[in-house]
Amino acid sequence: MNKTLKQLREERQVSLDEMTALINVAEAEDRNLTDDEQKSFDTTEKNVNDLASRIDRLERSLELAKNNPVSHSVQNIAKSDKDLRKYSIAEAARSAMNNNVEGIVKEMHQEAIAESNGRIFRGIGVPAIALEKRTNFLADGAAAQANSVEATSFIDQVTAASVLAQAGANVYTNLSANRKLPIIADIAASYIDEDGDSGASAAGSVTAKTLEPKKLVSLVTYTQEMLVQNSSIDAALERNMANVIAAQMEKNLLSLADEAKGPSSIFLDCTTGSATTASDDLTTTALFDLETTVLGNSVSSDKMAYICNSNALAAIKGLAGNNFVTQFLDNSQRSVNGYPYYVTSNLGAGGGADDEFILFGAMNDIHLGFFGGLDLVADRFSEAHKGLSRLVVISMNDGLVARPTTHFKRFVDVN
Repeated sequence: MNKTLKQLREERQVSLDEMTALINVAEAEDRNLTDDEQKSFDTTEKNVNDLASRIDRLERSLELAKNNPVSHSVQNIAKSDKDLRKYSIAEAARSAMNNNVEGIVKEMHQEAIAESNGRIFRGIGVPAIALEKRTNFLADGAAAQANSVEATSFIDQVTAASVLAQAGANVYTNLSANRKLPIIADIAASYIDEDGDSGASAAGSVTAKTLEPKKLVSLVTYTQEMLVQNSSIDAALERNMANVIAAQMEKNLLSLADEAKGPSSIFLDCTTGSATTASDDLTTTALFDLETTVLGNSVSSDKMAYICNSNALAAIKGLAGNNFVTQFLDNSQRSVNGYPYYVTSNLGAGGGADDEFILFGAMNDIHLGFFGGLDLVADRFSEAHKGLSRLVVISMNDGLVARPTTHFKRFVDVN
């Protein structure tokens, strides 16, 4: 089994301690090492050097992986991953509920512990590799396969349920620690004299923002009958779990104000005025102001988009009326003034039922991070009087916007 960076460092430290002990014994007796001691010392020293090389390679490998985004397309599992094809998160949930951990579920639980650098699992661990691989619910036998279900990877289901990911936000998975993102705050440039004696530009500036793991506890309630092996129910259960995680992340990130815990609101970060004062009613001029402000900051992106709540979309459709000649609103392409729009009730969460909220900007300036895998804890008692059980799904994630004041502008109409 592959050893983690922590395990390699611990093994190297043990060898260093052995070398130190040999030296201490000899020095305490005021003598050189014996032949046997010298042989043991040399062997241990070689092991220390070998471990140091392995640690260095692994550290460089992890650094490269950390600085390169992960693509989340649906994957076809190779034959070498045939055991993982038989694994499903729903099966891990059943194992947690039945308190019976064996086979591939046990192997994946151990893998989750190994990859998570000291994270404590209170239930069944699901490693990040199982979240990124394609889930296969095909049962054995031709008749069974004809009625079975294949689902995309769990992380794909989470991102598919997230408006932010759909709009073009960057998604990072299997993060093992805080991820610092270098942000180019400005770029300085100017022409200089040919002889270079004057006119040189000032240096540009780079800042940084950090994705930090925030613990998200989600509750999924289901009946005992769902514990029976059924591929369609497995797919539905995983989809429900993914939707719950995506919805709560999105609510935190798009709320009208920061929640007490979890990721800070990127919607709040993007405002330049009070979040509780009513803006003017929505007009085409107000929408154009959102666009011209962002574009006026020299922002160029193929991920420009609108995110709005249902009230704002209704107001936009009211502005368009029955005349679509100007292509201000294109329902077939789901675009406003040529930019795609996305709708979620989570935008402006915490506001009034009649309020209108719109966020416009470069969606690839938003970063979503997922740390490690899942922790599945069975709760068979809280809802037992209703004949129900609950699955507690613990995940670690975070989100931020890199340049809120230049790459985004928001509209708030508090009614």
